[in-house]
Amino acid sequence: MLIRAVLIDVGGPILDEDHEYVAWDSFLLDFLKREGIQVEGEELARLIASATKRCEPNPRAAALWELCRPDVARFRRLRDAFREFRCRHLYVPRLRCGAREALEELAARYTLALAGNQPIRIKRYLAEAGVLDLFRWQLVSEEMGVEKPDTLFFRMILDGLGVSPKDAVMVGDRLDHDVVPARLLGMRAVRVLVGPYAEQVPCSVLHRPDRAIGALEELPAVLDGGLLG
Repeated sequence: MLIRAVLIDVGGPILDEDHEYVAWDSFLLDFLKREGIQVEGEELARLIASATKRCEPNPRAAALWELCRPDVARFRRLRDAFREFRCRHLYVPRLRCGAREALEELAARYTLALAGNQPIRIKRYLAEAGVLDLFRWQLVSEEMGVEKPDTLFFRMILDGLGVSPKDAVMVGDRLDHDVVPARLLGMRAVRVLVGPYAEQVPCSVLHRPDRAIGALEELPAVLDGGLLG
């Protein structure tokens, strides 16, 4: 198999977002209490983890529904407040240990593409961290006008690179957002077992990646060694 392009998710494989999730959940706990819904942090964490494990596209929205069902109006109020918080909450990105070195090694042999649901501002941090210029495709979802898991997101990247799906690999931490759409298009998929989405359990054949790795540093050896089958 000839690999020409490697599409890499930003949050998870490249950036550690765990501290952002902590901020999200702290906001949700406070807002739930203001809504008169008394829930302990452990219970909210359990609901989110359960939704994540079963590959819910929006684990926190699923958890909110569990806490306020069948009240649709209240659910929408909670969900909209959470969305607003996410838009105005600016977290400080953290490059994962070893990510820069892995990307430099990959860029020397493959065409790299950012493949993340991210705001445009994240690119400033990637540039400051010295990794943005390693990618030929540098557009993120906010610029593209489409998000994962829409397969159009991936087709736009592949068309922009002039690469066929069979000659590309998608690398990400989420089965639902990264692995499934990549496999639907005929791409190979590598799952990076980092962050909360490492707990996702494949719920169909399409959710099964061609390979799973523990960190981005393992990817060069997997690709160079022909270990994708």
